[in-house]
Amino acid sequence: MRWIDALVEQAHANLNKERELEALWVRGCSDEQIASYSIGYLNGLPKGISYPDEFVAWAKVGHKLEDVFVFPLTNALGQVKGVQFRHVDRKAKGYTDYFVGKDEPAFFGFGQAMPHVWASQKVCLVEGAFDLVPIQRVFPFAVPTMTSTVSTTFLRFLKRNVREVWFGYDMDSAGRKGAMEFLKDNRDNFERIRVPQFPQVKFVDGRRAKDPSDLWEIMGDERLSVYLRSAFEQRG
Repeated sequence: MRWIDALVEQAHANLNKERELEALWVRGCSDEQIASYSIGYLNGLPKGISYPDEFVAWAKVGHKLEDVFVFPLTNALGQVKGVQFRHVDRKAKGYTDYFVGKDEPAFFGFGQAMPHVWASQKVCLVEGAFDLVPIQRVFPFAVPTMTSTVSTTFLRFLKRNVREVWFGYDMDSAGRKGAMEFLKDNRDNFERIRVPQFPQVKFVDGRRAKDPSDLWEIMGDERLSVYLRSAFEQRG
C-alpha cells in the first residue's frame, strides 16, 4: 500500500468521535458522503507508516496536522494523488494541500464524480469541499476546483469529457469573476455553460450567504435542491 493511501485509511479510521463528526454534520456532510469520500481526522502524524522525507519535513512546519480533517484528493480514476487538511475549528480559517504528483487534475471527490460526469457529459464546478457536499446530493457530477479558476490542465480534461459546464462558485467577486471569465473564453468549447445568480439570502445575524455551503446552512437540503434544479436545469 502506498504511504498516502495508508495515511488516508488511518485518518478515516480515526474519525469516530462525536465532536469531529458533529463538526462535519453541521457543515452539510452526510454519513454516506463521509464514508464515500473517506474523510478522516488527524491530530498529529500517525505512526507505523513509511513517509517520504519530503512529506515529513513539510508536515513539521506550522500546525498543519493538529486537530484537522483530512480530505483525500483523487484523480479521475479515484487514485489518491494528494490530501487537503482543514482545521476542525471553523474559526481557524484556511487549509493546506499536499500532492504526491501534479501531472493530472486531482480534487476532493473527483473520482466519485466521474461515473456521473461520463454518463451525463456534464460537470458542476464549485470551489471548496464544503461547497461540494450539499450540491453533490442534487448533482452527483459536481467537482470542486479548490480555487475560483479552472486550470489549463483541467480545462483540457473538460474539453475531452463534457458538453456542459455549470458553475456553483462563491458569490463573491473572485468567484463571479472566475465563472464569467470561463464563460467568455470558452463559449465555443462547450454546448452550454451555465452561470446562475445565487439568491441573496442572510443568516439570522444579518450576515449574507457567500457560497453554496452558506446557502445549505440557511435553506437546508429540500429548499436548496428545489432552487438548484430551477437555476441550473432550465434551458437557455
